[in-house]
Amino acid sequence: MLDEALRNAKSRLLIISPWIKRKVVTQDFIKRLDHLLAGGVQVYIGYGIKEQVTQDALPQDLAAVQQLADLGKKFPNFCFKRLGNTHAKVLIKDSEFAAVTSFNWLSFKGDPNRTFRDEQGTLLQKSDLVDQKFAELADRFEVEATSGTAGPECLKP
Repeated sequence: MLDEALRNAKSRLLIISPWIKRKVVTQDFIKRLDHLLAGGVQVYIGYGIKEQVTQDALPQDLAAVQQLADLGKKFPNFCFKRLGNTHAKVLIKDSEFAAVTSFNWLSFKGDPNRTFRDEQGTLLQKSDLVDQKFAELADRFEVEATSGTAGPECLKP
């Protein structure tokens, strides 16, 4: 679903995940996000289970966060925020779908060679419900966001 959203979002993409890891936020991920942003897609990424960066953060993971922050400086249609209190895992593409799940979108790639990992969630595909969920979460970027703003401001379209 994340891959599909990164390839085909037309108007908006919202991702919330507690952690950001390089194994997911790869150079290819950054390239796809750059392409969406250059095409005018409004992108929101919120992360951070704590207000401060964890002390054991790996350098490659910090570099992935920095690359996202750098995209925010380049594109005013990118809102990248450390929310500082989120354990939510949400992916919203346009008005097409909202996945509210236990899957860590930006830190767990998934691996068929690993032991079974039970990830569950709910998929909304009714556009008015997707839009309602988007509005609810986009408000968090305005009200609750702490340090980590990548763009000059995070205004909803």
